[in-house]
Amino acid sequence: MRTTLLFLALALSFVSCDPGNNVASDVSQVASSGTWRVTLFTDSGNDETTDFSGYSFTFSNGGTITALKNGVSKTGTWSVNTSSNKFIIDLSPKDNTNKPLGELTDDWKILSASSTEIRLGDDNTASNEFLTFTKN
Repeated sequence: MRTTLLFLALALSFVSCDPGNNVASDVSQVASSGTWRVTLFTDSGNDETTDFSGYSFTFSNGGTITALKNGVSKTGTWSVNTSSNKFIIDLSPKDNTNKPLGELTDDWKILSASSTEIRLGDDNTASNEFLTFTKN
């Protein structure tokens, strides 16, 4: 009996799917439905979430991201790389001339995704950056 249970557990572990690929595939569909807001942004451990207050983000199926605040919009690009489990955002340079939106320009590692929340972390763990989008 013990051997049978062990064999069954081992067999199921081989059948299970790679969660990274499933999450990345799901995130494309989830992101492109509705509008989103930033509910967490940390940079080097500092909480900078309030920099994104009032912004609404739309991820179009064509790979365009639009950030809207007080009737003013800025567009960029977004994509998901399923093989590397990355959520890629480009809202122009990541410098002082483009704050705060440029801070989102990065190849983000997908940590989790649901129909109402997308949690991302910088692919460079030393930067200690985290980003969460929550559906409006």
